[in-house]
Amino acid sequence: MTAIVRMEGISKVFPGVVALDGVDFELQPGEIHALAGENGSGKSTLVKILYGALQPDRGTILVDGEPVVFAGPRTAIEHGIVAISQELTLAPSLTVAENVLMGRLPRRGGMIDWAKTNRRASAALEDLGVEVDPRRRLSELPLELQQEVEVARAVSANSRVLILDEATSALSERATDRLLERLAILRDRGVAIVFISHRLREIYRCSSRVTVLRDGRLIGTAPIPESPEQRLVQMMVGREISDLFNKREIDKREPVLRVRALTTEDGSMLDASFEVCAGEIVGVAGLVGCGKNELALALGGALPATGEVEVKGKRADLRTPARAIGSGISLVPDDRKRNAILPTRSVQDNLSAAWMGRLTRFGLINTREERRLASGAVSRFSVKTSSLSARIVQLSGGNQQKVVLGRWFALSPDVVVLSEPTRGIDVGAKSEVYRLIQDMAESGAGILMISSEMPELLGLCDRILVVSQGRITAEFLAGAAEEEIAHAAFAAGSVAVA
Repeated sequence: MTAIVRMEGISKVFPGVVALDGVDFELQPGEIHALAGENGSGKSTLVKILYGALQPDRGTILVDGEPVVFAGPRTAIEHGIVAISQELTLAPSLTVAENVLMGRLPRRGGMIDWAKTNRRASAALEDLGVEVDPRRRLSELPLELQQEVEVARAVSANSRVLILDEATSALSERATDRLLERLAILRDRGVAIVFISHRLREIYRCSSRVTVLRDGRLIGTAPIPESPEQRLVQMMVGREISDLFNKREIDKREPVLRVRALTTEDGSMLDASFEVCAGEIVGVAGLVGCGKNELALALGGALPATGEVEVKGKRADLRTPARAIGSGISLVPDDRKRNAILPTRSVQDNLSAAWMGRLTRFGLINTREERRLASGAVSRFSVKTSSLSARIVQLSGGNQQKVVLGRWFALSPDVVVLSEPTRGIDVGAKSEVYRLIQDMAESGAGILMISSEMPELLGLCDRILVVSQGRITAEFLAGAAEEEIAHAAFAAGSVAVA
């Protein structure tokens, strides 16, 4: 069978970095072919070349056996190649329908047929099980729904080749399940799919082959599911990771965080009451829109709320993020690129952004101390960067996240609220982030961790709270079955402890 796409000897060099070095890649019709590797391995660069967003320095792309040159994404689309990136490419000021049918808006008499536009968009969204009014402005939707709109746009484009570059990173497990089911249907129709994900079980669930890149080089292609997961991880990181979570036994101390009847002003979280002890990691699970992310924002002072919150027995002031920090609560938000990093600033600036109170005296910043602390944080948290002055966007996603975590961890807060702390980072970086989280707990902090990845919650947390329809409806101890927690997330009711 002739490959629908074949990439031969693809090389790409950026200033000071060899992103790809003679990589070959082949994609068959009716195949879901995974690309795996750590952040910075070259996966995204390879697929950007495939859909015309980048030009290779060397190498050849063949479509149906014929050499092609993609001058840009439009040329790739003309060949039936459509991509979904982890970086949203939507227009926030437009409606959902306009985004789903961008470039394909139906017309009648030279004018846009809005009734048909909304119907077609609704059908594309319903095909993925997404319930949203197509007339709503995209900017009004939470991040996950925006990602699902992007997926609907690509899937509805009748493509021959569909590229998903971390398209599931912002999706819940339920939404991911719907997408993977849809991909299987497209595969059976003959669509060729390139699937990039840091969630290994997604790769094993949907793919027939996986190609592994490391440091811009092709390591190999292996069949799925015949290749053991441990072998795949070793190919990706170049070393053996025997225990991804490496959960430690940490002595639990007195409650460091007490929450009583916390209710957000918008009603997304209702009457939340719980405690977190020093040295304890408490997970929070739930479906999209259940209120778990709003709980994190409220505790971080970013969402108005009523109720009583105490840190080490003292009433916490959550009226602003700065006051929450002053009360001993640090928040790491779920959307790293929008809410956690300063993209135009350096690694040092991003680290020290939360330290100004300690570094400033009489209105002057102690730059020598700032550099000393930043250098220490880079070393302590194993941040891979060419220098402290490098822009943070030049770092891989995993290293960006370690900078964000290091910023707060260096303050030694009493309570750390983590919202999706490993979203969009590779398995090697995840292992390091898990170590950092446990280091914080071991130092005496109370950790509240909101995550959409159930294996992460089960592997790292001492207890798991389940949020459903704005309320904490269940609590599970370590060792609970994943099926029990998932069932509790779907059902609202009185609090149960298992």
